[in-house]
Amino acid sequence: MKKNHYKLVIQPPKKMRYPTTGDYYKTKNGWTIVGADLKNPDYNFLTLIHEFVELYLTQRRGILEPKIKKFDEWFEREKGRGRFKKILGPGWHPKAPYRKEHLVALKVEKLLAKELGVSQLKQGKIEDKTLNKIKKGFFN
Repeated sequence: MKKNHYKLVIQPPKKMRYPTTGDYYKTKNGWTIVGADLKNPDYNFLTLIHEFVELYLTQRRGILEPKIKKFDEWFEREKGRGRFKKILGPGWHPKAPYRKEHLVALKVEKLLAKELGVSQLKQGKIEDKTLNKIKKGFFN
């Protein structure tokens, strides 16, 4: 695998490329891994770690980022139309091109959350609230 450069960024939710609290994309200098600011350094750290693990695994397995973004955008549109009520997010969808990688990243995130003493229930509520704000900017 060729050498890559990774840049980790926490940014205001309104600057996200599409409705998500974590994202990654290729730039001329390497990869940028982005987390929407959840106003808690531990939550932000966990978001970035999750995205970094997911990105690395998808790169290793040849899953292209544009395909992931396209799937995520489709999922959010469909969820906005009332579909997938029981599916938490695009990475959990059985047809997500990066489902396995998402689930592994989630395991790493959970392990680190436990180590930090972070309540993933509280973190999830903040993520949901932040995601809803992001969606309002895109879908309204």
